[in-house]
Amino acid sequence: MVEHDLAKVGVAGSTPVSRSICIVFIVSLISFLNAQTIQLKSHYFIDSYNIGLHTFGISKANTTIMKLPGERTLWRVPAFEIKERLKKIGYDCKTSNSTMITFELATKKSFPKLQNFIKEKYKDSYPTLRIEAVSLKPTGRGKNEDLKPECSVRLPKNSLRKKSGTFVMKCEKNRYYFHYRVYGTILVYKANHQIKKDKIIDSNSVYTEYMPFERFYAPPLSNFTKGIYMAKLNIAADKILTSANTQPLPAVLKGSLVRCFYKVDSITIEFEARALQNGNVGDRIIVKKNSGKTLRGLVVGNGRVELK
Repeated sequence: MVEHDLAKVGVAGSTPVSRSICIVFIVSLISFLNAQTIQLKSHYFIDSYNIGLHTFGISKANTTIMKLPGERTLWRVPAFEIKERLKKIGYDCKTSNSTMITFELATKKSFPKLQNFIKEKYKDSYPTLRIEAVSLKPTGRGKNEDLKPECSVRLPKNSLRKKSGTFVMKCEKNRYYFHYRVYGTILVYKANHQIKKDKIIDSNSVYTEYMPFERFYAPPLSNFTKGIYMAKLNIAADKILTSANTQPLPAVLKGSLVRCFYKVDSITIEFEARALQNGNVGDRIIVKKNSGKTLRGLVVGNGRVELK
């Protein structure tokens, strides 16, 4: 029996290798079963400058993955950086559509109703805006009051052109002042090449791009459809299409043939002429007959001009 066991020990067989593979497999399986996947949000309220597993809802001590610089109350960190840091300590991540993760120091209470109010106002003005977070901060001696039924908020239309501003909330005899900031990205249409004034803008003339929401001096187009817009002025390549440099296609296009008519008693006389100007319904434009004579008429519909 002893000799038999000693002989086995001296033989280089597959048993030790198989045993090692088995151990590695078991350890890997346990690690896989214990692995946790974190669904990253676009915005987190934090109570310190240390970002750790507790920030993402996992209770563990001494797990700081990042220390944010002080003297600030809000930070934006690339999502891939957070993902890489969590991966180093064994946590998989699923990111949202946001490329940036916002961390806000929760030194004051949050205002969910007021934040939703701001979100809805901006979404109404910018249908393609993806809002990641809205930061609110009471200013002056105002209390930390959220929006209530007896309160009203007025946010001027002009203030929606930029991502930050101030507003006042009136609650009966009291007034509360807030500073707000909107974080998000917006889908815009840009010119592929230079588009000259009065040219119809087709789908080959534009491309789309998501960009950080900053400030717009005029609302960008949000419902571009092939052939329903034309350039109001010369638009440079890569310029954002807005209500300032475009306009809806008019009822009558300059250079197009239109049906002109006028009435004499109960008789209606019609003929074809060429429009010398663009015109919307209600505009007066000049048209030119085949004979070369020019007349002035009222645009009453698509391609129709009434002469008086």
